[in-house]
Formats: sequence, C-alpha cells, structure tokens
Amino acid sequence: MAPPKVDEIPPHMIDAYKMNGITPIHNWYIDDSQEQTCHIWTNEIISYFIDGFTYDKITAGKNVYENYKDAPRFIMEACIKYESHIRGKTIAVIGSHYPWIEAILINGGATSVTTVEYNVPVCNHDIIKTISYDDFCRSDVKYDSIFSYSSIEHSGLGRYGDDLNPDGDLETMMYIHKSLKPNGLCFLGIPVGTDAVVWNAHRIYGENRLRMISSYKFKEIEWIGHSRDLLKTCKPDDMFMLRANIEPLMVLRKL
Repeated sequence: MAPPKVDEIPPHMIDAYKMNGITPIHNWYIDDSQEQTCHIWTNEIISYFIDGFTYDKITAGKNVYENYKDAPRFIMEACIKYESHIRGKTIAVIGSHYPWIEAILINGGATSVTTVEYNVPVCNHDIIKTISYDDFCRSDVKYDSIFSYSSIEHSGLGRYGDDLNPDGDLETMMYIHKSLKPNGLCFLGIPVGTDAVVWNAHRIYGENRLRMISSYKFKEIEWIGHSRDLLKTCKPDDMFMLRANIEPLMVLRKL
C-alpha cells in the first residue's frame, strides 16, 4: 500500500508531527514503499566498495558512490580524528542500502561492522554482519561506535512503507544510546536548517528537534563538514535547505 500523502496524515498525528505548531509541514511526496527488494551484498560487491573508498580516493574525490556528495569525506575525517573509537573496534551502521560507510570503516581499521536495516541485506562477509532493525532494538549487544548517515530523518514518515510514527527518529536515538558502550560515540548525519517536516521525504532538524535528538543523554562534541552557526542563517522557505542539501556529520558522546 502506498504511503499517505500530506493531506492524508491521520488527524490525531498532525500536532505531534508539527511539534504542537513549532514545525511546519511542507509537501514533497515520495513513494519508495515498493523498493524494499532484498539487497545481496556479495563479497565481490563489498570488495568493490572497499577498493573504491580508500582514504586516497576519497581525498581525491574519486570514490565510487556519489549519492551523498561530501559525506564520504566527512566520515573519513571522523575515522581519522576519532581513530581510537574505530580501529580495532566493533561498530554498527544504522540504515545502509549499499556498504559505502562500512567500506570506509573497514579501511579505517574496524574489526567488526554490523549493518542495521529494515530490509536486511544478504551478506556473508568476514567483517560485515547484517541484522534487522527489530533485532537491533531487542539486542543487548554493545558497540564502541554507531554511525548513521541520511537515515533516521525518514523514520516514521511512511516513505519506505514503515509505520507512521511522529517520534520514529527519537525512538531510534533511544535505541542507539542503549546499544553504545559507556562513553561510546554516535556519528550522526541528518539534514539541518530550520525545523520542518517535508512530507514524506524527510525531516529537517533545527534547534528544536536537535535539542530533542540529544535529549537521550548525549553530549554534542562537534559537527564535521558544516558549522553549527548555519542554523542562525537558514530561512524557513529555503528550498536548498528543505531538499536536505545541508547534512553535516555530528559527533555525539554517550553520557
């Protein structure tokens, strides 16, 4: 069944999505509910990404997957700066159709990478494991670091056939916190600007929603790729911002 359009949001959920009037709802409807075919990550595919996402190729702008523009560089910079949380560590990746983040982490020395997806990729790799989102939420396994880029902003909007949930992103942050070891790091890439729900494509995170994201006992350490000061200059009707073109990598420490 196709996800609901903006004028089909259940009335009892509208105030929650709007954060009681703080957050406007814009219209950009996308139906990806039929794209949940099973991904198969063969060892050949994974090797292709590992070879394509070496630090040298990322630095030269020659990585093999261009969907996220500067994101590989942001993640590479995080792996270098926070090497003690990457090299020799166990790491989870939340939301990953293709193993580009996993490849960067392996090149950074991670010894175990667990990919968490609603539609679990088939994978038989020595370092990469794959599990369902539900299993991740139920699991007691703890990770040294958890990465998520361009994922949680979609949670609960129905775009991918998921259930509607105004707090889907916040609940994911709760489970990330639960799954981190003490003082573990969360590397979080989400679109920022002025608070908005762009239905049903994604959320945009301004000061209000960001405050809620970090309310699950995280300390914000820094932003990689963009300055936090840009929140002061974004305008509510800026289409560049609303199209999720400003997506830093935030570094959060579990308290």
